Amino acid sequence: MRSIGAAECEVTAMRVQRLVLAGVVVVAASCTGPVGPNPLDTGLVGTVLRGPVQPACVAGASCAAPFAATFGVYAGGQQVATFQSDAQGRFEVPLAPGVYLVVPGPDAPIIAPSSQAKQVTVGPVGMTTVQLLFDNGIR
Repeated sequence: MRSIGAAECEVTAMRVQRLVLAGVVVVAASCTGPVGPNPLDTGLVGTVLRGPVQPACVAGASCAAPFAATFGVYAGGQQVATFQSDAQGRFEVPLAPGVYLVVPGPDAPIIAPSSQAKQVTVGPVGMTTVQLLFDNGIR
């Protein structure tokens, strides 16, 4: 059996330390990443409608119409996002899963926009589809 000198022993120890360190780095790198869904993978998609759009609604005909406006999204009393609906009332806003209030902005063609908040829940996977109906005051 061959005996090794102190210099060879030190070199071997350094190689072992490097291998252990490299292993720790690989394990640590594989443990990083999102814990839950990426907030950009979840959110709301849908349409906003206002109504009634005429004093007397007719059976079989829509009594609501889409509209374009700005909306604020609130959680815990803090605004967390804004979005704009298009002329067909369509919108999409990325949000983390949770419960929110959607509040129409002052440009919304409805009565008392800020008093017409709608509670919505964003699910844990994908986009949650909603249709939000707001009162425009016609009677």
